[in-house]
Amino acid sequence: MALSKYSGAFAALFLLFSLCPAGAQNRFEVSAGAGLFDGGFIKARYGNRIEVGLSQDLVSQLHTTGLEVYFRIPRKYEPALPGPFYIMCGVSTTLFGKGYDTFEQTFIYPRIGRSFLFRGKTGRAGLNADIGFAVHRHTNPPEGYLTEVIPISCSAGFFYRF
Repeated sequence: MALSKYSGAFAALFLLFSLCPAGAQNRFEVSAGAGLFDGGFIKARYGNRIEVGLSQDLVSQLHTTGLEVYFRIPRKYEPALPGPFYIMCGVSTTLFGKGYDTFEQTFIYPRIGRSFLFRGKTGRAGLNADIGFAVHRHTNPPEGYLTEVIPISCSAGFFYRF
């Protein structure tokens, strides 16, 4: 049921991605890795200086699904090009989690990070690494909603850009 409940949101995001002008938004990136509050993830994001992406945890019990927004800090000497450093903020929730322990848990995680390109013929593959903090909001029936600030949140993932 949860899949059909949120399929409209995914369809709207797909439509938004397909309507973006190709000249201004020309980078599609897929990545896989691990992170604190991301779990073992796969991510897909699209954009140039501002990127929007989806994240899905495949390994942990929570199976969080996230929406992430990235701002690539421009290069110092070439301000028209996005640089290797970025600021991001993600919101992930337990859409597909199973069991009572995963019910209504949300993570908000702002981070700062850097992309490292691997040397090669294409220069399209590399590693993204970021660090920040997280806000965890979850429900506990006798006490209601609880909000906790967690001082560290990080992730690292291998990417490929198309």
